[in-house]
Amino acid sequence: MRKILRDTCIFAALMILTVFAFSITGVGFTEEIKLVFLLFGLALILSVVNYVFDEITALPILTGYIIKYFVITGIVIAFGFIAGWFYPSNFWMAFIYVGAISVVVYALDSVRTENDIEEINDMVKRSNNEKIESRPLKARKGWKVLAVLILVMTVLCGACVAGLVCVSKSVSDTHARQKSEAESAGYGKVYTGCRKEDNVLIDGKLYECYSTVEWLFAGDIGSRDVNLLFEYGSSYIDGTEGEEEKLRIYCRDKEGSYGDERFIEPYSIYNPGMQKYADYCFDGFEITGAAVLILTVVLIVYIAVYIIRKKTSSAV
Repeated sequence: MRKILRDTCIFAALMILTVFAFSITGVGFTEEIKLVFLLFGLALILSVVNYVFDEITALPILTGYIIKYFVITGIVIAFGFIAGWFYPSNFWMAFIYVGAISVVVYALDSVRTENDIEEINDMVKRSNNEKIESRPLKARKGWKVLAVLILVMTVLCGACVAGLVCVSKSVSDTHARQKSEAESAGYGKVYTGCRKEDNVLIDGKLYECYSTVEWLFAGDIGSRDVNLLFEYGSSYIDGTEGEEEKLRIYCRDKEGSYGDERFIEPYSIYNPGMQKYADYCFDGFEITGAAVLILTVVLIVYIAVYIIRKKTSSAV
């Protein structure tokens, strides 16, 4: 199983690198392509560090992984700051990413170690002409590790769902309150998903510019980018807290709007507040949900292989 997973990852990596390498000739070195190559660069650095660590140390497997966890997390954080992935308020996510990967790798290594020990014991028995008996399933550690991982991921998945429900309700209540306040002041227009852009100069006037997406009908074909412009220095309630994207603007339209340019009179600009935590919960649900599914499939394959091997050895 470990060999299958390893070969699958290598094959997938080669396909991704090949596809994106050819894409450079067509669309150039885009941010998405840059991200892929940065990730592979980081993977190469971590692989070298892991190899060197194993060469110069002789620690027990669990102790080694604990130390490597903190070393690798430090490298990921440093690399992330250089690449622009992290900033002071979100670098802690590296501990979660590295932790999740470390748990999976440790589980696979523990299963490999168990299989290696069993194979060595079988070789010794063959050399002594002893009868080889397959260990019962309850005596094996591999499926227990997988079962514990599934349980942990299931708990985390449930926590993410609960957090998503609570945060979404809080965000919804906040939005309703802010909308009510704006409408009471005579501002009935709301633009969501806005992003702060550079200020623009039009007919000698300086305007603050925010962009958003307007949906004309279902599907990506029915959308277009819209620029929201209001005179620089306009008075409005600022609840952005330094955020520059996913903003919500309460305003009213002004005459003179045309095409994809909208001239507005702002009442307030808010970030969604706890919406970012809802995004974290949703991402956590996707990751842990996928982990539960994959680990369950691996557990089923593990048990199936054990049953087949046991029947085969019994027949012999």
